[in-house]
Amino acid sequence: MASSYTNIHPVDQILTSLVVEAVPSDNQLIAGKIFENIKVPERSGTLLLEETRNFMGAGAGLNLERSPGASRPTIGGFDRSSQTFKALIYAASDSIAMEDIFDSQYPGSEEARLAKKVSRVMKLAREKRAADLLFDATAFSTSAATATFDAAGATPLTDLHQLKDTLFAQAHGINPDTLIFGRKSFRALARNPEVRGYVGNSSSAGAFSSGNQILNDEAVLSVLRDVLGIANIHVGAARQDIAKIGLTSNEVSVWDDTRLFMGILHGSDSIVQKSGNVKGMPVAALNFEFSGMVAGQYDSLDRTRRYVYAEEVHSYKAIDSTLGHVLTGCHS
Repeated sequence: MASSYTNIHPVDQILTSLVVEAVPSDNQLIAGKIFENIKVPERSGTLLLEETRNFMGAGAGLNLERSPGASRPTIGGFDRSSQTFKALIYAASDSIAMEDIFDSQYPGSEEARLAKKVSRVMKLAREKRAADLLFDATAFSTSAATATFDAAGATPLTDLHQLKDTLFAQAHGINPDTLIFGRKSFRALARNPEVRGYVGNSSSAGAFSSGNQILNDEAVLSVLRDVLGIANIHVGAARQDIAKIGLTSNEVSVWDDTRLFMGILHGSDSIVQKSGNVKGMPVAALNFEFSGMVAGQYDSLDRTRRYVYAEEVHSYKAIDSTLGHVLTGCHS
């Protein structure tokens, strides 16, 4: 099977390089850094998941000691579970009149300008899909913060430390490896007395002499990594205009500012079989990619307009609800 659905309008390698190229505004996008990416040869298939309890020991009453000449003890175990997955097609296009191309004073090509515009729309839409999945309180276990992080007396480090213990127990002794904040929830930590006090009381080199300073982002990240031992910490800062064309702008945060996600998103050790099925260890969510983002161009039948499109075929999917947790009420 072809690796994309663009045979009618062939892929343009130059435009594709433009749509996948990272630009400064992409620094706010985190979806591409979060998930393990499983490249699948077919759009749909079956995911076979190992039972994590099979890796927690031989089970009660089983003696692994073997006498000379005796058979080796058989440990048995729990059967694999299975889920289906299906990569979905996402696409966007824009067009320009042929006359505008011929009259253009734009230093680059008009097609390149459209490609960058379409690319941004596609990337923001992908970011929104990631946020909607990982901040979904119905997809994972959920609880509320004891107080919003910007409230007087709030103890976010204590909340997060307890949440880590909860996930450790749910995951049969595996520590969470990923923490994702909405921007306002993260920024509130910089002004929170518990977080500032941790920095001020630290004896490490370069620490502040007191806990009264407002911390910069790197200092907050350093505190979180030190306290929680979680390496992959992300802040969803992207914003999106959700107003319809022609209406007043309505900008909102892509990642809900009142929520955060903590969970296990790495370590699936996935193997793609010849059949297209995937075997692996459970994680909170995965990205199944049939085709990365590609781009191309084509003209209307009457040759009056030129279209530039971008397309990708993939799907973010929640895998194990017990390996992720959504904390709500993190910001007022």
